[in-house]
Amino acid sequence: MRALALLLVVGCTQTQLPSPMPDLGPPDMATPVQIVPLQIGPIPLNPGQEKTVCSVFKLPNANPIDVIQINATLAPGSHHLVLYKSKATLEKVPPFDCPPLDISKGDVPVFIAETEANNSMPLPKGAAYHFEAGQMVKLEAHYLNATNQSVDGLGKVNLSVPLQPGTYQLADIMFCGSVLALSSQLGTGVPPGDTTLPPGFYKPPAGVKVFALTTHQHKRGALMTLDKSTSSTPGTNLTMGQPYDNPPFVTYDDDHLVTFKPNEGFRWQCQYHNPNNKTYYFGQSAEDNEMCFFWAYYYPSVGKFISDFDCWQ
Repeated sequence: MRALALLLVVGCTQTQLPSPMPDLGPPDMATPVQIVPLQIGPIPLNPGQEKTVCSVFKLPNANPIDVIQINATLAPGSHHLVLYKSKATLEKVPPFDCPPLDISKGDVPVFIAETEANNSMPLPKGAAYHFEAGQMVKLEAHYLNATNQSVDGLGKVNLSVPLQPGTYQLADIMFCGSVLALSSQLGTGVPPGDTTLPPGFYKPPAGVKVFALTTHQHKRGALMTLDKSTSSTPGTNLTMGQPYDNPPFVTYDDDHLVTFKPNEGFRWQCQYHNPNNKTYYFGQSAEDNEMCFFWAYYYPSVGKFISDFDCWQ
């Protein structure tokens, strides 16, 4: 396989980070791999500033590749970092302003990092993400500097590619949550005080195996619970999303993958604490809107990114 050790760095400044940014070392795995390192930033942020930037570019691989582990590291001030397979045909490498979590142009999320550490996702044996030669991708970095000091947002992603080709089942992602319960058009949302949304429930396609998951709320998010259940009633807890800005990223090894019987699915519920005298509705701003979502990584792929028409409620 042709060497892939190309570092793609996108950003316009060389300012010093407020604290050392740890390098992403080689993955802890038995299979010999080569690393494709990607980076977006540094992006300078003033105190209280919120900003989302994107970079669209081709991966450096001359031949198709399979990715069997993804590692990511975020600097302080990063709300989330998303790697997409992009439908774009032209590169736009320097960071540009863009809407967060934007799938309107057909871009498909592959990996979403939102925790300060532990953003390492090994895929199960025999599963991989597949990228075509010169695959167009998008890195999207959503920043929110909640401190009273200037910071530089920065995100790094390492893709681990086996040195020897193999046969893999394709992995994919599902992105489910509550939208109607936070809708301004319906007059709902998160009013002042403490609020618990009605639970959501989604039964995944038969035969899928989940190997990683996490939850997602915004500034007033007090807790999000995610269970495996048979209905909208609580079941076996999978994770408790708290705090909102650093929820656990849960991964499962080959012997403990999350699987579902015919009557089982995901059950989720969000709680909020709103100390302000206004109602917050669904939207992309981590400061001025709210969300109630989880994403789960699974295989074998059913041929699509599972999202709004399947499990947005």
